[in-house]
Amino acid sequence: MRVPLGWLREYVDFDLSAEELAELFSLHSQEVEGIDQLGVLDGEVVVGEVVEFGPHPNADRLFVAKVDLGREEVQIVAGASNPHPGARVPVVLPGSTLAGVGKIKKARLRGLESYGMMMSERELGVSGDHEGILLLDGDFEVGRPLSDYFPIGETVLDIDVMPNRPDLWGMIGVARELSAILRTGFRVPESTFEEDGAKTAEYTLRVEEPDLCPRYDLRRVSSLTQGRAPVWMRRRIHAAGMRPVNGIVDVTNYVMLETGQPIHAFDSSKVRGGIVVRRARPGEKLTLLDGSTRTLNADTLVIADEERPLVVAGVMGAEDAEVDEGTSDVLVEVATFDGRSILETSSRLGLRTDASGRFERGLDPNMVDYTMERVCGLLSRLHGGRVAPDVLEHYPEPVEPWRVPLRLERAALLLGTDIDGEEAREVLEGLGCEVSKEQEGAFSVTVPTFRRDLRREVDLIEEIGRIVGLEKVPEEVPSTNLPGGLSVPQRRLRTLRRLLADLGLAETITYPFGPDLWEEVLSLEGDPVRVENPLSSEGRNLRRSLLPGLLEAAARNRSFGERGGALFEIGRTFEPRRMQDRQAALRFRFTGRSSGEVDETTLTGVVERPRLGVLLFGSFRPQGWNVPERRAGYFEVRGIAERIVPGAGFDPPGEGEVPAFLHPGRSARVLKEGREVGWAGELHPETAERFDLEGVPVAFLEVELSACDPDPEPHFEPFVNVPTVARDLAVVVGRDVRVGDMLHEIERLRVPILAGLRIFDVYEGEQVPEGKKSVAFGFTFQGPQTLTDEEVNAEIERIASRLGERFGAEIRGG
Repeated sequence: MRVPLGWLREYVDFDLSAEELAELFSLHSQEVEGIDQLGVLDGEVVVGEVVEFGPHPNADRLFVAKVDLGREEVQIVAGASNPHPGARVPVVLPGSTLAGVGKIKKARLRGLESYGMMMSERELGVSGDHEGILLLDGDFEVGRPLSDYFPIGETVLDIDVMPNRPDLWGMIGVARELSAILRTGFRVPESTFEEDGAKTAEYTLRVEEPDLCPRYDLRRVSSLTQGRAPVWMRRRIHAAGMRPVNGIVDVTNYVMLETGQPIHAFDSSKVRGGIVVRRARPGEKLTLLDGSTRTLNADTLVIADEERPLVVAGVMGAEDAEVDEGTSDVLVEVATFDGRSILETSSRLGLRTDASGRFERGLDPNMVDYTMERVCGLLSRLHGGRVAPDVLEHYPEPVEPWRVPLRLERAALLLGTDIDGEEAREVLEGLGCEVSKEQEGAFSVTVPTFRRDLRREVDLIEEIGRIVGLEKVPEEVPSTNLPGGLSVPQRRLRTLRRLLADLGLAETITYPFGPDLWEEVLSLEGDPVRVENPLSSEGRNLRRSLLPGLLEAAARNRSFGERGGALFEIGRTFEPRRMQDRQAALRFRFTGRSSGEVDETTLTGVVERPRLGVLLFGSFRPQGWNVPERRAGYFEVRGIAERIVPGAGFDPPGEGEVPAFLHPGRSARVLKEGREVGWAGELHPETAERFDLEGVPVAFLEVELSACDPDPEPHFEPFVNVPTVARDLAVVVGRDVRVGDMLHEIERLRVPILAGLRIFDVYEGEQVPEGKKSVAFGFTFQGPQTLTDEEVNAEIERIASRLGERFGAEIRGG
């Protein structure tokens, strides 16, 4: 809603700058989106009379005028050709500031001096017309400031009106709101006219759809003299965001902007028989004012005469009954339509108008009387119209004000501060309510019909709070004695997040919905969980792994120039599960209750699994000034798994067991107590390429969240300052023996002086029997004191003996 402040001052007095008013209104009512300025912002505009006018001697498209300003005659160079000797024009003087132009200065154009500027309607803020100079009528006295007739500059507030406040779609409603905030009064223009025109009853009114049209008033105004609306009216209409059309239409638009109630005027000579409010007949066509021809259906409400439709109700009129320059007799319609019906019709036809936007929000049917009086009064005063003594009216079920109780104790509880009874009364009466005292601390409030949003006690309390000022509510933290603290799972989750952050990983939160590409990349068994009503086709699958979301995040980071990164996410994956009892499942979905005998995952049809995902890509550097740069790989994600999964084991998969998205030779199952809890490994190059990460090493870890239990306590190990002893051992075992199993067996021996263990060679060849392989171990021994050969040899023999017993290992000779 665009609110010209010069127009607003006609209804309410205030002494605030535009910025102060915008801040006040935003704080207590609706948000002000912007402040616009039109016309002359600073300076003077006077009425001049053209004495001479002719072409510029040195320019084909310029003209030269001698203009009498009352106290002097000046020369002005202009680009418009419509002025003529004797014409009165607005002249802005040098030194003035014009909106959108800047400061006006004396100029020399093509060799001739030019003093000031004759103004067009657009430059003066009267309309958008810039084709010629605004020609004033003879009532404007030469030499007088134009501001004596109407403001030469205008400031406009652009207010974002909430849908529940249709009363603020008119200047009167905004003035009432502002007066309530300022605790002052406001004025409403009164209309007086003679009721001596031709009778409205010469026409008929029939409403066939009372549910869609609860009120419809029709009144005739005859003997109109056409002509343009006065400058002050056109200027206000333009400042409010509408386009001046002609004298009669401008009056209806002006009153709509003033009251918020749309009005339509029919050319009476084009109406056949009378007005009928009905549904459109299937296939009925209508040529609208915008020149388009629309085919209507039975869901469209139309205003018709006895032969044809004339208006799409609440949206736009047709050419057949359009008010034009020759119109001298009109039927004025002021009506209320069902908001939902207007919204559906507007959407179906693709037509959004000022009228439809107002009707959609629901208007007050009791505003119709004032609106009809106001528009008829202006047509009579400005265009000589003679108003009919009778009104054809359809209003079978008048809307009455309603009562809402108000308790001050309740208001104080909700607002957090005591509310004075007299102040509450003053606020509500300023908003148009009637307040009567029922008992001490309790009121009965009669709500006017233009405030449909005030139905409950809490609504009234909200009104009191915002007008008094919510910023005045004291800031006080509620005191409670509720027990608090994190649960064990919450503490473990917080520790996990902090540990991963300390390791240099950044946490991400990705969408659980994804495209079919995710399923193609993962190639997991079974069908995914599909969303029946997805927001888009790119998000119809619930994820079965955290990998795709992390890959997309990595790809975005790389597109912004990042060389690498380390990401982690704690989230849920989803697997389908067959619902055994569909009736129980439906009951659970609607009530949230089950019999207790059936698992909730069976009732919902979805299994949610909490998981942790880690993705390393490219080269990255953990936090710390002296930490070296690292490169994504299998051993990096394996190290993270060992840090967060206590006693983690790693089992290289057999042929055909590796997921399609992982590298077959650089991945392993993550085990905890012999049970598989996830996967760790490098990404398959084809998978990386599908996510625009080709040429970049990518490593991925995903484990069950329940398997993660990092130890938050740092452990001190005493330094040993005695030398170490290195020994190698090569054994021959069967080709199918897993090296990892051999390492686990050695660890189970718990050799007290074993400080390090590694595999440095696995060999199959000529020097090894067929079906066998040689595995070479490197041991590092260290004790609290310097070790002897006998002590080291004893442990080597014990290790060799265990490998022989468990795997049939034989020590390989020289």
